[in-house]
Amino acid sequence: MKVSSLLCLGFALLCFVQSSAGSEPATSTPVSLTGKWVLCQDQDNGPKDALQFFPEGYGFSLRSAKPKVPFLYKVANGEVLLAINSGNLLTLYMHLNQEQTKLTLKSERTGHEAFYVREETVSKFDCTAK
Repeated sequence: MKVSSLLCLGFALLCFVQSSAGSEPATSTPVSLTGKWVLCQDQDNGPKDALQFFPEGYGFSLRSAKPKVPFLYKVANGEVLLAINSGNLLTLYMHLNQEQTKLTLKSERTGHEAFYVREETVSKFDCTAK
């Protein structure tokens, strides 16, 4: 990863943190994305992938037969910002439901939604992603 890419990723997350600072109530449930989240449903039929989150604020996008793609993330108010370095800086905003069981992503191109679930809860959902 180039130094300039790291600076861009860090800057994107800093902007997100600054915009959400102090906006989360003190009584809110702590959010932990730690672990593997797998694509469950995708109306656009994108390739099945997974997101591996680590508690330190980084993770990897995982696809079979492809290299891991690193990302940084920040959670605030049920929203998750992913800053992905896949050659170019890509920022994605995802929504975490109140139960913290689904991460939803809306395609800017098609308007369709896709969602990820924790790997250990896949059997609780009607997952159709292939």
